[in-house]
Amino acid sequence: MTSALDRIPGRLRRSVLFGAVLALTIPGFAGAASAAEEHASAKTRRAKPLTLGIVAESRPTDAVDRAEPFRLRLAETLGTDVTTRRFADERALVDAFAAGRVDYAPLTASGYAMAWRLCGCVEPLAAARAADGSAGWRIVVMVVTGGRLEKPADLVGKRLGVSGESSIGGRRLALRLLEQQGPKGASAPQLESFEGPHDAMRALLDGRVDAAVAWSTLEGDVAEGYGRGTLRDMVAAGELTMTDVRVLWASPVLPHGPHTVRADLAEGAKRRLRDMLVDLDEVDPDAYDAIEPVDAGGFLRIGHAAYAPFVDLVTPREPVDEPRTTGSTLPPG
Repeated sequence: MTSALDRIPGRLRRSVLFGAVLALTIPGFAGAASAAEEHASAKTRRAKPLTLGIVAESRPTDAVDRAEPFRLRLAETLGTDVTTRRFADERALVDAFAAGRVDYAPLTASGYAMAWRLCGCVEPLAAARAADGSAGWRIVVMVVTGGRLEKPADLVGKRLGVSGESSIGGRRLALRLLEQQGPKGASAPQLESFEGPHDAMRALLDGRVDAAVAWSTLEGDVAEGYGRGTLRDMVAAGELTMTDVRVLWASPVLPHGPHTVRADLAEGAKRRLRDMLVDLDEVDPDAYDAIEPVDAGGFLRIGHAAYAPFVDLVTPREPVDEPRTTGSTLPPG
């Protein structure tokens, strides 16, 4: 009896027999075709939809429209549907992040810290540089030139000009970081509150306080008050000459707020998003401006450790009621 194999032309029959031998002798060969089919099928399947969260206190429709170029870039990068959800304030956005209702959002540094404290479920991808290229800002304690104060420990019992109680950089974070330098408890300076760092600096120049908390990049031309910050603004306004003051203490560089994702997002997706962000200002400037209208210097990759001072700030040393606002960590003043 003639078999089905006998009826196949000779050359094709030899190919079939060769394939059969390979399937028997080479591990995995038999499943290669089906694996390829599954891979092709997987590429055509769309990933889980992503929710982009943004803060807009007013005119929500306009805010969503402004973010549209960036939403489109997200969708193209991940090959998935992306929806934009607007929140009235950052606290509401942080709560949504913790509850899993948002997958991606630009946050302030303190907003990121609060989200981390609430759930430990967020991860920073990148943070924007300022237009001058600086990657962050510093809290500085300024004193008049020629005074006797030389180090933070010398602030014991002295009058320190700070911003109001809601200020992160101008008061709360400044005092937390200064405590690490020594002045705390009975040794803490006497606080004098002002509307902002400009007023605190004016009080320093007038002799109403012994030191003042301000902010600066400490990068750039010293005579001009450096590149950005309280000192720069006051020099430009003719209110300050840099030879009249000096820096008593400066914090480490404090980063701008991060673009943040849920930590359980697939690692491949995180990698693609980071790569997209660091090239965004050159590849798609419209999308960059749509999501980062202030800091125009492009993104740099960043990790959780950069926000340790902010995480420490929102972590109570003793059990207390959880704060209901994140506060602003835009550089004060």
